[in-house]
Amino acid sequence: MTRAWLPVIAGIAWIALAGCAGSLDSLSAWMHSGGPRWRAEQADTVSVRARELEARGELGMALDHWRLIADIAADSKAAEREIQRLQEKIDTEVRSHYEAGLAKLKNRRSTDARNHFLAALRLDPTFQPALRQVRARFSPFPFRVYQTVPGDRPASVAKKFFGDEKKAFLVAWFNRLPEDRALSPGSLLILPAWEDPGPPEIEEKPAPEPPDLSLDVAKARLSTGDLQGALELARQADPSDAKAQAFIHTIQLKQAAQQVEAGRLADAGTSLAAVPDGFEGKAALSQKLDLALKQRQFSLDLNNAREMFDQGRYGLCLDQAEMLMRRAPDNLETARLAAEARYRLALEYFDHQRYREARAVLENMEEDHEAGTALKATVHDRLVELAQVHYRNGVKHFINEDLNKAIAEWEIALDCDPDHAKARENIENARRLLQKIETLP
Repeated sequence: MTRAWLPVIAGIAWIALAGCAGSLDSLSAWMHSGGPRWRAEQADTVSVRARELEARGELGMALDHWRLIADIAADSKAAEREIQRLQEKIDTEVRSHYEAGLAKLKNRRSTDARNHFLAALRLDPTFQPALRQVRARFSPFPFRVYQTVPGDRPASVAKKFFGDEKKAFLVAWFNRLPEDRALSPGSLLILPAWEDPGPPEIEEKPAPEPPDLSLDVAKARLSTGDLQGALELARQADPSDAKAQAFIHTIQLKQAAQQVEAGRLADAGTSLAAVPDGFEGKAALSQKLDLALKQRQFSLDLNNAREMFDQGRYGLCLDQAEMLMRRAPDNLETARLAAEARYRLALEYFDHQRYREARAVLENMEEDHEAGTALKATVHDRLVELAQVHYRNGVKHFINEDLNKAIAEWEIALDCDPDHAKARENIENARRLLQKIETLP
């Protein structure tokens, strides 16, 4: 009897156990997502721990705690803000340690420098600048460090250190560079150190300079004419060193002088602006630059005047040319352009019978301009003829007792020919007559 019920009991037990397993899975999911109260309590506990870690300087662990909170908290916005804040703080600390390490290296305190680089890597193990410094300067493996100079390529560096340009692949491999690329001056290269004697000398070339940032090296670079290279080296000196700053200003002054000679006036102005006022040589060079700028502007204005002449805009051309003559009275080219523009403009007025305007333009015509002198005489003759026409018109109005019109015609005649004595006399007589008429009762 008992044996007959065993299969049934086993089946019931299996169903019960399966149901319990499903309930446990549901409970686990509820606990993880799960109960708002549980999530809030856990988030509060972890956030307290995160702040404690941050206060002790354990910024990386504190950041991991805030990331956990962002996963379990009902509202992750506050945690995300803390993550962003802490990440920015870590980035700042990493950069600060790295800069401090560079400063210690400059002062030859290698142990302190290493500690700063390691502190940066402890905060951010992926920070490549610090990792590169540690590998290059503090590695137990036999490496050496080389700072590139202008003209270096992987092949030339291999020739210097290994005596064979074909070993350029070593330079490229250790520094993750293509073999055929020119190297930027001042780059830091990691090279394997060989136990054989030092690199052979390069024929007919000086031995490569060591990474020396002293003023002596910068001055030597300047003596070769490499102003930019000398300036870069000098800028790496102590900013509080008065001699270094004076040397930098000397280089900038030389750069400005070269740029003025090459016609690069905007660049010259930038270089000169970096030199403080009162520095020896700046005042004289400033005057030279100012003169070059004026000469350039004069040339531009003269070309503009020529374009106006070619376009038949003689009036504008004449105005521009006369302005240039006031700036450079002895410039013969400007004087010739002004004379020709004056003649062409007067000729236009003459062709349109605007004789008085033509006469005004020709008043300053140069005597050696034959065509202009001839046109001036012709204009004078036409105006004398025109004055006589207006004089006769005035006489007609006077006879008809229209004194105002008569005076107007005689004034035009006098404007055309200032030497027309009869017109001037008649104007005076007519005005006296008008005054008498106005006084009659």
